[in-house]
Amino acid sequence: MEKEFECSDGAKLFYQVDDYTDPWRSAQTVLFVHGIAESSEVWRAWVPHFAGRFRVIRLDVRGFGRSTPMTESFNWSLDLLVNDLVEFIRHLDCGPVHLVGAKSGGTMTFKLAADYPELVQTLAGMTPAAQGKESALKWAVQIREQGIHAWARDTMQGRLGSKATKAEFDWWVDNLQGKTPVSTMLSYLRMVPGLDIRADVERICCPTLIIASGGGAMHSLDSYKAWQPRIRNSEFHVVEGDAWHAAGAYPDLCARKTLAFLEGHGA
Repeated sequence: MEKEFECSDGAKLFYQVDDYTDPWRSAQTVLFVHGIAESSEVWRAWVPHFAGRFRVIRLDVRGFGRSTPMTESFNWSLDLLVNDLVEFIRHLDCGPVHLVGAKSGGTMTFKLAADYPELVQTLAGMTPAAQGKESALKWAVQIREQGIHAWARDTMQGRLGSKATKAEFDWWVDNLQGKTPVSTMLSYLRMVPGLDIRADVERICCPTLIIASGGGAMHSLDSYKAWQPRIRNSEFHVVEGDAWHAAGAYPDLCARKTLAFLEGHGA
């Protein structure tokens, strides 16, 4: 089921609901939040693992996918993105949700869990970013000079790893990241280097799972070990592979680990 939600500032967020739970029981909700230059389609392979047990909701973050594009001059902030999620969860009126975020989507969901603990039952981050990188500014230069497709192709090998097929590689470039509005990307990337939630994670009190890829070059395993232990009720799992986008490159494995985590905490 495809739906749309309007934020308080007028931006419209597209989302998809996949619910194959028994109609006679009240199902808990899992909200999936994607990373930069993606959409709700990045979670497609995860849906079969969850939709029979949970009400699955996949959101297009503002500016991305089928949500309202943002202008090149738009003033992004992490607080704004978190507020979008807060408004959306309250709109769902389903009680606290299970949050699953990937990459910068993990940054958003971890900040949300720290600031609004009453809205989150469990939290799972797939290679979540606790701190932004200066390389985002170089990405912006390439996108401006060469276009979004060139950037997507140049970064895809590291994102999906050496085992990705040509068909998979091309789909991500042509049907997912290559469709991102350039204006959204250029303004969003200006915000990325300043992102830093390392001081916020200590306030996360819900059960938390972090999955990172062992061979990924984007964030070293040591970088996670520097802040993950500060989340009191957290677990850290490493997926072997050379892709830095664990949720996209290894969806079935990550989905199974996340589902087991939720079930282990009473979901």
